Amino acid sequence: MMTLIRLWFSLLLLVSTQAGAQESQVSQNLRSCEAGYSSCDISLLNASQLERVRQSTLARNFRSCDSGYSSCDLALLTEPQRTQVHSSALVRNFRSCDSGYSSCDESLLTTAQQAQVLKSQHSRNFRSCDNGYSSCDLTLLTQQQHDKVKLSALARNFANCDRGYSGCDTALLTAAQRAQVDASGRTRNFHSCNSGYSGCDASILTDVQRTPVTESASRRNAYNCQKGYSSCIHTVRTSESLSSAPGRSSSSPHARTRDTYITDGQQASFETAKSAPTKPKAPTALGPDAVETVVLPVAAGPSCAENGSCYGDISSATLRPKTTHVSGYTRRDGTYVRGHYRSK
Repeated sequence: MMTLIRLWFSLLLLVSTQAGAQESQVSQNLRSCEAGYSSCDISLLNASQLERVRQSTLARNFRSCDSGYSSCDLALLTEPQRTQVHSSALVRNFRSCDSGYSSCDESLLTTAQQAQVLKSQHSRNFRSCDNGYSSCDLTLLTQQQHDKVKLSALARNFANCDRGYSGCDTALLTAAQRAQVDASGRTRNFHSCNSGYSGCDASILTDVQRTPVTESASRRNAYNCQKGYSSCIHTVRTSESLSSAPGRSSSSPHARTRDTYITDGQQASFETAKSAPTKPKAPTALGPDAVETVVLPVAAGPSCAENGSCYGDISSATLRPKTTHVSGYTRRDGTYVRGHYRSK
Protein backbone atom coordinates (compact mmCIF):
# COMPACT_ATOMS: atom_id res chain seq x y z
CA MET A 1 0.00 0.00 0.00
CA MET A 2 2.76 2.45 0.93
CA THR A 3 4.53 1.61 -2.30
CA LEU A 4 1.46 2.60 -4.33
CA ILE A 5 1.15 5.88 -2.46
CA ARG A 6 4.79 6.74 -3.08
CA LEU A 7 4.38 5.90 -6.78
CA TRP A 8 1.32 8.13 -6.98
CA PHE A 9 3.14 11.09 -5.44
CA SER A 10 6.08 10.57 -7.78
CA LEU A 11 3.78 10.70 -10.80
CA LEU A 12 2.14 13.91 -9.53
CA LEU A 13 5.56 15.51 -8.99
CA LEU A 14 6.69 14.52 -12.48
CA VAL A 15 3.55 15.92 -14.11
CA SER A 16 3.85 19.16 -12.09
CA THR A 17 7.50 19.57 -13.09
CA GLN A 18 6.75 19.04 -16.77
CA ALA A 19 3.87 21.50 -16.64
CA GLY A 20 6.07 24.12 -14.98
CA ALA A 21 8.79 23.68 -17.58
CA GLN A 22 6.27 23.99 -20.38
CA GLU A 23 4.77 27.13 -18.86
CA SER A 24 8.26 28.64 -18.47
CA GLN A 25 9.03 27.87 -22.11
CA VAL A 26 5.81 29.53 -23.25
CA SER A 27 6.51 32.65 -21.15
CA GLN A 28 10.08 32.93 -22.46
CA ASN A 29 8.87 32.57 -26.06
CA LEU A 30 6.29 35.32 -25.49
CA ARG A 31 8.95 37.68 -24.18
CA SER A 32 11.17 36.95 -27.19
CA CYS A 33 8.32 37.66 -29.58
CA GLU A 34 7.40 40.92 -27.84
CA ALA A 35 11.04 42.05 -28.02
CA GLY A 36 11.30 41.11 -31.70
CA TYR A 37 14.01 38.50 -31.18
CA SER A 38 14.72 35.94 -33.91
CA SER A 39 14.20 33.11 -31.40
CA CYS A 40 10.45 33.85 -31.35
CA ASP A 41 8.20 30.93 -32.39
CA ILE A 42 4.84 32.41 -33.43
CA SER A 43 3.25 28.96 -33.65
CA LEU A 44 3.36 28.69 -29.85
CA LEU A 45 1.31 31.88 -29.32
CA ASN A 46 -2.41 32.01 -28.72
CA ALA A 47 -4.70 34.77 -30.07
CA SER A 48 -4.25 37.03 -27.03
CA GLN A 49 -0.46 36.69 -27.16
CA LEU A 50 -0.42 37.39 -30.91
CA GLU A 51 -2.20 40.70 -30.29
CA ARG A 52 0.30 41.66 -27.58
CA VAL A 53 3.17 40.90 -29.94
CA ARG A 54 1.55 42.98 -32.70
CA GLN A 55 1.17 46.01 -30.40
CA SER A 56 4.81 45.66 -29.29
CA THR A 57 5.93 45.55 -32.92
CA LEU A 58 3.99 48.74 -33.78
CA ALA A 59 5.43 50.54 -30.74
CA ARG A 60 8.99 49.55 -31.68
CA ASN A 61 8.46 50.71 -35.24
CA PHE A 62 7.19 54.12 -34.05
CA ARG A 63 10.26 54.59 -31.85
CA SER A 64 12.53 53.70 -34.79
CA CYS A 65 10.77 56.20 -37.08
CA ASP A 66 10.79 58.93 -34.43
CA SER A 67 14.56 58.45 -33.96
CA GLY A 68 15.26 58.39 -37.72
CA TYR A 69 16.47 54.79 -37.80
CA SER A 70 16.61 52.94 -41.14
CA SER A 71 14.44 50.11 -39.75
CA CYS A 72 11.41 52.46 -39.76
CA ASP A 73 8.34 51.34 -41.75
CA LEU A 74 6.20 54.42 -42.41
CA ALA A 75 3.32 52.27 -43.64
CA LEU A 76 2.71 51.00 -40.08
CA LEU A 77 2.33 54.50 -38.57
CA THR A 78 -0.94 56.15 -37.65
CA GLU A 79 -1.64 59.70 -38.79
CA PRO A 80 -0.72 61.29 -35.43
CA GLN A 81 2.47 59.23 -35.41
CA ARG A 82 3.36 60.46 -38.91
CA THR A 83 3.01 64.06 -37.73
CA GLN A 84 5.24 63.39 -34.72
CA VAL A 85 7.88 61.64 -36.85
CA HIS A 86 7.94 64.55 -39.34
CA SER A 87 8.46 67.10 -36.54
CA SER A 88 11.31 65.02 -35.08
CA ALA A 89 12.96 64.80 -38.51
CA LEU A 90 12.87 68.61 -38.87
CA VAL A 91 14.47 69.05 -35.43
CA ARG A 92 17.25 66.57 -36.29
CA ASN A 93 17.89 68.32 -39.60
CA PHE A 94 18.22 71.72 -37.88
CA ARG A 95 20.75 70.28 -35.40
CA SER A 96 22.74 68.78 -38.28
CA CYS A 97 22.80 72.11 -40.16
CA ASP A 98 23.70 74.07 -37.01
CA SER A 99 26.61 71.68 -36.36
CA GLY A 100 27.81 71.76 -39.98
CA TYR A 101 27.11 68.10 -40.70
CA SER A 102 26.89 66.90 -44.31
CA SER A 103 23.43 65.40 -43.69
CA CYS A 104 21.96 68.92 -43.47
CA ASP A 105 19.13 69.80 -45.87
CA GLU A 106 18.92 73.61 -45.90
CA SER A 107 15.65 73.53 -47.90
CA LEU A 108 13.88 72.26 -44.77
CA LEU A 109 15.00 75.19 -42.58
CA THR A 110 12.81 78.08 -41.55
CA THR A 111 14.00 81.69 -41.96
CA ALA A 112 14.96 81.90 -38.29
CA GLN A 113 16.79 78.60 -38.49
CA GLN A 114 18.71 79.71 -41.58
CA ALA A 115 19.93 82.83 -39.73
CA GLN A 116 21.05 80.72 -36.76
CA VAL A 117 22.85 78.23 -39.03
CA LEU A 118 24.68 81.06 -40.84
CA LYS A 119 25.80 82.52 -37.51
CA SER A 120 27.09 79.14 -36.37
CA GLN A 121 28.91 78.66 -39.68
CA HIS A 122 30.73 81.99 -39.29
CA SER A 123 31.63 81.15 -35.70
CA ARG A 124 33.10 77.77 -36.72
CA ASN A 125 35.03 79.39 -39.57
CA PHE A 126 36.53 82.00 -37.22
CA ARG A 127 37.73 79.26 -34.83
CA SER A 128 39.28 77.38 -37.76
CA CYS A 129 41.12 80.49 -38.95
CA ASP A 130 42.22 81.45 -35.43
CA ASN A 131 43.71 77.95 -34.97
CA GLY A 132 45.35 77.93 -38.42
CA TYR A 133 43.23 75.08 -39.81
CA SER A 134 43.11 74.51 -43.57
CA SER A 135 39.29 74.73 -43.58
CA CYS A 136 39.52 78.48 -42.86
CA ASP A 137 37.75 80.83 -45.30
CA LEU A 138 39.23 84.32 -44.84
CA THR A 139 36.49 85.90 -46.95
CA LEU A 140 33.93 85.20 -44.22
CA LEU A 141 35.86 87.08 -41.51
CA THR A 142 35.10 90.56 -40.22
CA GLN A 143 37.90 93.12 -39.93
CA GLN A 144 38.12 92.55 -36.18
CA GLN A 145 38.36 88.79 -36.75
CA HIS A 146 41.05 89.36 -39.41
CA ASP A 147 43.17 91.26 -36.87
CA LYS A 148 42.72 88.56 -34.23
CA VAL A 149 43.60 85.78 -36.70
CA LYS A 150 46.76 87.64 -37.76
CA LEU A 151 47.93 87.99 -34.15
CA SER A 152 47.27 84.29 -33.51
CA ALA A 153 49.27 83.35 -36.63
CA LEU A 154 52.22 85.47 -35.49
CA ALA A 155 52.08 83.90 -32.01
CA ARG A 156 52.04 80.39 -33.51
CA ASN A 157 54.98 81.24 -35.76
CA PHE A 158 57.01 82.57 -32.81
CA ALA A 159 56.25 79.39 -30.82
CA ASN A 160 57.38 77.25 -33.77
CA CYS A 161 60.61 79.20 -34.12
CA ASP A 162 61.29 79.19 -30.38
CA ARG A 163 60.89 75.39 -30.30
CA GLY A 164 62.85 74.77 -33.49
CA TYR A 165 59.90 73.46 -35.50
CA SER A 166 59.96 73.39 -39.30
CA GLY A 167 56.90 75.68 -39.57
CA CYS A 168 58.97 78.69 -38.49
CA ASP A 169 59.19 81.81 -40.70
CA THR A 170 61.95 84.00 -39.26
CA ALA A 171 60.93 86.90 -41.50
CA LEU A 172 57.83 87.38 -39.33
CA LEU A 173 59.76 87.71 -36.06
CA THR A 174 60.40 90.96 -34.20
CA ALA A 175 63.90 91.88 -33.02
CA ALA A 176 63.10 90.76 -29.47
CA GLN A 177 61.67 87.49 -30.75
CA ARG A 178 64.75 86.87 -32.89
CA ALA A 179 66.95 87.28 -29.82
CA GLN A 180 64.78 84.83 -27.85
CA VAL A 181 64.74 82.31 -30.70
CA ASP A 182 68.53 82.57 -31.06
CA ALA A 183 69.02 81.96 -27.33
CA SER A 184 66.65 78.97 -27.39
CA GLY A 185 68.45 77.54 -30.42
CA ARG A 186 71.83 77.82 -28.70
CA THR A 187 70.45 76.12 -25.60
CA ARG A 188 69.02 73.25 -27.66
CA ASN A 189 72.30 72.96 -29.56
CA PHE A 190 74.25 72.76 -26.29
CA HIS A 191 72.02 69.94 -25.05
CA SER A 192 72.47 68.11 -28.37
CA CYS A 193 76.25 68.49 -28.27
CA ASN A 194 76.45 67.57 -24.59
CA SER A 195 74.41 64.42 -25.24
CA GLY A 196 76.32 63.51 -28.40
CA TYR A 197 73.35 63.90 -30.76
CA SER A 198 73.90 64.24 -34.50
CA GLY A 199 72.13 67.63 -34.57
CA CYS A 200 75.02 69.27 -32.72
CA ASP A 201 76.69 72.30 -34.33
CA ALA A 202 79.98 72.70 -32.48
CA SER A 203 80.76 75.95 -34.31
CA ILE A 204 78.16 77.94 -32.31
CA LEU A 205 79.16 76.67 -28.87
CA THR A 206 80.49 79.24 -26.43
CA ASP A 207 83.81 78.76 -24.65
CA VAL A 208 81.93 77.97 -21.45
CA GLN A 209 79.87 75.29 -23.22
CA ARG A 210 82.82 73.67 -25.00
CA THR A 211 84.42 72.48 -21.75
CA PRO A 212 81.54 70.29 -20.47
CA VAL A 213 80.77 69.12 -24.03
CA THR A 214 84.38 67.95 -24.51
CA GLU A 215 84.43 66.24 -21.13
CA SER A 216 81.11 64.48 -21.80
CA ALA A 217 82.32 63.30 -25.22
CA SER A 218 85.54 61.98 -23.69
CA ARG A 219 83.68 60.05 -21.01
CA ARG A 220 81.20 58.61 -23.49
CA ASN A 221 84.02 57.47 -25.75
CA ALA A 222 85.96 56.01 -22.82
CA TYR A 223 82.87 54.08 -21.75
CA ASN A 224 82.35 52.79 -25.30
CA CYS A 225 85.98 51.68 -25.47
CA GLN A 226 85.78 50.05 -22.05
CA LYS A 227 82.69 48.08 -23.12
CA GLY A 228 84.16 47.22 -26.52
CA TYR A 229 81.46 49.03 -28.48
CA SER A 230 82.04 49.66 -32.18
CA SER A 231 81.54 53.41 -31.66
CA CYS A 232 84.80 53.58 -29.71
CA ILE A 233 87.49 55.75 -31.33
CA HIS A 234 90.97 55.25 -29.93
CA THR A 235 94.58 55.39 -31.02
CA VAL A 236 96.87 54.37 -28.18
CA ARG A 237 96.09 53.39 -24.65
CA THR A 238 99.16 53.88 -22.51
CA SER A 239 99.82 53.82 -18.82
CA GLU A 240 102.54 56.05 -17.52
CA SER A 241 103.39 57.29 -14.08
CA LEU A 242 102.82 61.00 -13.69
CA SER A 243 105.37 61.32 -10.94
CA SER A 244 107.80 63.72 -12.50
CA ALA A 245 107.10 66.33 -9.83
CA PRO A 246 109.94 66.69 -7.27
CA GLY A 247 109.59 64.47 -4.25
CA ARG A 248 107.07 62.08 -5.91
CA SER A 249 108.11 58.60 -6.94
CA SER A 250 106.45 56.27 -9.41
CA SER A 251 105.36 54.04 -6.53
CA SER A 252 103.49 56.88 -4.86
CA PRO A 253 99.86 55.97 -3.95
CA HIS A 254 98.80 59.16 -5.71
CA ALA A 255 100.33 58.19 -9.05
CA ARG A 256 97.90 58.56 -11.97
CA THR A 257 97.29 56.49 -15.07
CA ARG A 258 96.83 58.41 -18.33
CA ASP A 259 94.48 56.95 -20.96
CA THR A 260 94.45 58.51 -24.43
CA TYR A 261 91.46 58.33 -26.80
CA ILE A 262 90.28 60.10 -29.93
CA THR A 263 87.04 62.03 -29.30
CA ASP A 264 85.10 63.82 -32.07
CA GLY A 265 88.17 63.83 -34.31
CA GLN A 266 90.50 65.29 -31.64
CA GLN A 267 92.85 63.43 -29.36
CA ALA A 268 91.92 63.79 -25.70
CA SER A 269 93.76 62.41 -22.65
CA PHE A 270 92.35 62.04 -19.19
CA GLU A 271 93.91 60.83 -15.99
CA THR A 272 92.46 58.80 -13.14
CA ALA A 273 93.99 58.56 -9.70
CA LYS A 274 94.68 55.16 -8.23
CA SER A 275 93.37 56.00 -4.78
CA ALA A 276 93.02 59.61 -3.61
CA PRO A 277 90.60 61.89 -5.54
CA THR A 278 92.08 64.86 -7.38
CA LYS A 279 90.67 68.23 -8.33
CA PRO A 280 90.24 69.14 -12.01
CA LYS A 281 93.10 71.12 -13.48
CA ALA A 282 92.46 74.72 -14.46
CA PRO A 283 92.04 75.06 -18.27
CA THR A 284 95.18 76.25 -20.01
CA ALA A 285 95.73 77.69 -23.45
CA LEU A 286 96.69 74.96 -25.96
CA GLY A 287 98.95 75.42 -28.92
CA PRO A 288 97.95 74.22 -32.39
CA ASP A 289 99.87 70.96 -31.96
CA ALA A 290 99.15 70.41 -28.29
CA VAL A 291 97.15 67.46 -26.96
CA GLU A 292 94.20 68.55 -24.85
CA THR A 293 94.37 66.94 -21.40
CA VAL A 294 91.27 66.77 -19.23
CA VAL A 295 91.75 65.60 -15.63
CA LEU A 296 88.57 64.05 -14.29
CA PRO A 297 87.70 63.76 -10.60
CA VAL A 298 87.45 60.23 -9.31
CA ALA A 299 83.89 59.02 -8.86
CA ALA A 300 82.73 57.28 -5.70
CA GLY A 301 81.14 54.58 -7.89
CA PRO A 302 82.05 53.31 -11.35
CA SER A 303 83.16 55.91 -13.89
CA CYS A 304 80.12 55.12 -16.04
CA ALA A 305 76.81 53.60 -14.98
CA GLU A 306 74.65 50.88 -16.53
CA ASN A 307 72.57 53.32 -18.61
CA GLY A 308 75.66 54.92 -20.16
CA SER A 309 75.69 58.12 -18.08
CA CYS A 310 79.12 58.95 -16.69
CA TYR A 311 80.44 60.76 -13.66
CA GLY A 312 80.67 64.48 -14.39
CA ASP A 313 78.22 64.57 -17.32
CA ILE A 314 76.19 67.77 -17.42
CA SER A 315 72.50 67.23 -16.65
CA SER A 316 70.25 68.68 -19.36
CA ALA A 317 67.60 69.35 -16.70
CA THR A 318 69.70 71.13 -14.03
CA LEU A 319 72.81 72.07 -16.08
CA ARG A 320 74.91 70.76 -13.16
CA PRO A 321 77.40 67.89 -13.28
CA LYS A 322 76.16 64.40 -12.46
CA THR A 323 78.15 63.34 -9.41
CA THR A 324 75.74 61.10 -7.47
CA HIS A 325 75.74 57.42 -8.39
CA VAL A 326 72.43 55.52 -8.11
CA SER A 327 72.72 51.73 -8.16
CA GLY A 328 70.26 49.69 -10.19
CA TYR A 329 67.06 48.69 -8.39
CA THR A 330 63.70 47.00 -9.05
CA ARG A 331 60.43 48.89 -8.61
CA ARG A 332 57.39 47.38 -6.92
CA ASP A 333 55.80 46.70 -10.32
CA GLY A 334 58.80 44.55 -11.28
CA THR A 335 60.42 47.14 -13.58
CA TYR A 336 64.21 47.23 -13.32
CA VAL A 337 65.84 50.69 -13.26
CA ARG A 338 69.43 50.62 -14.48
CA GLY A 339 72.15 52.27 -12.47
CA HIS A 340 72.78 55.89 -13.40
CA TYR A 341 74.38 59.16 -12.36
CA ARG A 342 72.35 62.23 -11.39
CA SER A 343 73.15 65.77 -10.33
CA LYS A 344 72.69 66.98 -6.77
